[in-house]
Amino acid sequence: MRTGVIVPVHGWAPLLAETLDAILGQDPRPEIVVVVDDGSPERLVLHPDHAPHCLLVRHEECLGLAAARATGLAQLDTELVALCDDDDAWEPGKHAAQVAALAEHPDAAVCIGHAQIVGLDGRQTGEHWEELPAGLHRADELVVSLYERNPLCVSSALMRRQAVLAAGGFEFAQPRAEDWDLWLRLLAAGHAFVMEPRAVVRYRRKLGALTADITGLASAQMVVHEVHAGLVREEQRMRVEAADRAARARGLVRDRAWRAARAELRRVATLSRAPTCGDRVLGVALAVPGARAVLGRRDPYVRAPSRLRRWLRTLPGLGAVQERRRAGLLARTRSAGRHARP
Repeated sequence: MRTGVIVPVHGWAPLLAETLDAILGQDPRPEIVVVVDDGSPERLVLHPDHAPHCLLVRHEECLGLAAARATGLAQLDTELVALCDDDDAWEPGKHAAQVAALAEHPDAAVCIGHAQIVGLDGRQTGEHWEELPAGLHRADELVVSLYERNPLCVSSALMRRQAVLAAGGFEFAQPRAEDWDLWLRLLAAGHAFVMEPRAVVRYRRKLGALTADITGLASAQMVVHEVHAGLVREEQRMRVEAADRAARARGLVRDRAWRAARAELRRVATLSRAPTCGDRVLGVALAVPGARAVLGRRDPYVRAPSRLRRWLRTLPGLGAVQERRRAGLLARTRSAGRHARP
């Protein structure tokens, strides 16, 4: 089966070279790699090592991930379609393992792999990605849990192109959660999914990514759940909406939108018979100006330092060591950027 890969890019992509190296280094190599420049302020130029093996398509203005993937899909006539973001990378053997899994399960429309979460330096962050158990998952078994949360790493997805087209392609009105919307449309059409843990993807966690926008993500989730509410029972729909609104309230706290956050928490209380202790405490804190001023300051993906780590930072000379580590990371990032944009 022939595979086409879609890689959307917007703006400076310092890790794109690593991404394309990993895709083109697969055995077997995908038939075609479509890189979609989604309205980058500076026109994307592929490295000479990659340009002969990739098709570069450009949007003159930024249309979003869903539109970029739709443009890439229109360039393909392959049986299979794979997705990869411009800062993620496939491990060796990823493509072969998934092609074999789809050949073994002809009733599956999507194969998902395992995600290793790494930072800018390429080292694993220690975060655990909650994923599906290995093997085949029928649509009627998966739809309820996948409606509630999305554990599928989009950069690990390998799909049958005809199934994607029949489900409506990648088009979605929101700038986020477009992959989740597609998974639910495929499940609604009765397609099975298969999880292949030997297919490994390095998923890059970085500041400023779309997944760091808690408010935007929660709002997009609410749209997905509203569009696909008919797939589940009303009790589950209400429970999920309460969780979405609680997440959005926390995002609004981070954005310092106190009044909107309190309104969301009041809505949570009407949807949920038993609001969580955290939601109740947050609601009380938002009513106190002095207390709410310290809420939501920490980055959502940075763990709070332990007391020992905070004490160590006060020792003489340790600050200089940390500065050298930051400088080394910045130098590696800039070096990768020069490789991606000659």
